[in-house]
Amino acid sequence: MILLFICAVFLFTIVIGIPLVWAILITAILPIFVFDLGYPLQAVYLNFIGGVEPNHFIAIPLFIFAGELMGRGGVGQRIIDFAKEAFGFLPGGLGFVVVGASMLFGGISGSAIADSAAIGSVMIPNMAKQGYSKAFAGGLVAAAGTIGIIIPPSIPMLIYGFVGNVSVADLFLAGVVPGLIFGLLFMAVCYYIGKKTNCDPGGQRTSAKALWRSFVRSAPALFMPVLILGGIFGGLVTPTEAAAVAVVYGFFVTVVLYRDFSIKEMPKLIIDSFITSAIVMVVIGATTVLGWLITLEQLPQMLAQFINSVSESPFTFLLLVNVVLLMLGLVLDPLPAILLTAPLFIPTAMSFGVDPVHLGVIMTCNVAVGLFTPPVGATLYVASRISGVGVLSIARAMAPLYLAAISALLLVTYVPAISMTMVELFR
Repeated sequence: MILLFICAVFLFTIVIGIPLVWAILITAILPIFVFDLGYPLQAVYLNFIGGVEPNHFIAIPLFIFAGELMGRGGVGQRIIDFAKEAFGFLPGGLGFVVVGASMLFGGISGSAIADSAAIGSVMIPNMAKQGYSKAFAGGLVAAAGTIGIIIPPSIPMLIYGFVGNVSVADLFLAGVVPGLIFGLLFMAVCYYIGKKTNCDPGGQRTSAKALWRSFVRSAPALFMPVLILGGIFGGLVTPTEAAAVAVVYGFFVTVVLYRDFSIKEMPKLIIDSFITSAIVMVVIGATTVLGWLITLEQLPQMLAQFINSVSESPFTFLLLVNVVLLMLGLVLDPLPAILLTAPLFIPTAMSFGVDPVHLGVIMTCNVAVGLFTPPVGATLYVASRISGVGVLSIARAMAPLYLAAISALLLVTYVPAISMTMVELFR
């Protein structure tokens, strides 16, 4: 009864437009009075503050700052140039460039919105000139940009790891192959569109010399994920220390090496990063309060009992996870969606024998799809702003991309080896 009440209150507050943080806090506090649970309101304050106090959360603003730093410089253009040399000769080649550049840039920024903005501002006009519809070009940028939160480093995975006490290194490893699968299926759609419409039939293969030259120009930026992941997997740094290394290296690449970013712009970048980080941390504090109530009322155990009454199969549980997260993705951004559901799903998943690392990848892939699904999809609005095409028009043009994304999601969900093979190799 309490679980249904919490879900109803949360959905109602979101639908009527109450800001997310307040919606979460109302959802956590209202049941205390309605069901006369007797918890002191001081506990709400203490849990809110305690939710943002752990030192490992320092990694979040650091990764956000590093991503902003790399995104503001000329890193995106260099990566696009390299992707053009690598994929531009193929049918649907400009679409391949968008997906390939998004995958590479995602390994640097860890942010889907930064990825979509950096790649879309260059590639949407180019695709339109080539003959692609602006709606499809915008949709491809919106969809491909979300690969940035699947391929490590990934801020949603970082949050999931901290909230669920799951190894961030394992999560980062587990996200590599699923991110590649999403990218390959999006590329398959681009190949089909390029051949079918004949707007981008392909051209002459680039020379090895030109490919190598473009790689060398982008190599310092592409080295960032190698530095971060190598340090974590090699046991040299923790995820928090890796975030600090990313900031220092990002500063070196954009300011010293490429010289695409002026020190005069630094105050604005710091303020923008601070605002983004503050929003994330306030949401974390609010969801910690809700998680405290959920735990005390043993709602994860109730959920597990309900699912067991419906079916004893992990297949059904994972199907429910996908359905719930895809529905939440219609109204929530990735971080609150993960923060709200991870405390419920992790204990239930373990009771079904589902590895928490595998679950984390499934949840991340789900919220990635939500990012380019209307009405709230953030990358969809970024692509709409750049292309000048309405969100609904873009969403209609994205039908084959949605099909590819759901196919990739089902593969990741029901073939655990896709996520877990690399993890097992390094354990």
